[in-house]
Amino acid sequence: MRPQDRVLLGLLVVDGFVVGVMSVAFAYLRFGGVAIPVAAVLAGVVNCVLLWLAAGYSDGPARWFPLLAWLLALVIGAMPGPGGDVEILPEGPMLLPSLALLVIGAGLPGVLAWSGRLPAADDD
Repeated sequence: MRPQDRVLLGLLVVDGFVVGVMSVAFAYLRFGGVAIPVAAVLAGVVNCVLLWLAAGYSDGPARWFPLLAWLLALVIGAMPGPGGDVEILPEGPMLLPSLALLVIGAGLPGVLAWSGRLPAADDD
């Protein structure tokens, strides 16, 4: 892997973390009082794009680093903060949007990788 490929892969990891933070922030978005999993669907699509781009730089496990950064942001959002507040609640009425975020956000990239449609890395 060339040095510029490592830098670009690192930027994709940062993007994955930012998408995770935004997913946590908008996980419980409501339209007219109805919880719609817009953040989950957008996270899944963006994670597919990040995985696709990362696969162009690495054939190894490094292609999964943007998705792992996204999952890290979700784990941080599910941990209690200094005041005891939690952004992702896996209980009560917030269970379904939380599960949708996890299943769709990680499931779509998993299906993409399982289908064998990821590009091969450039070996220049």
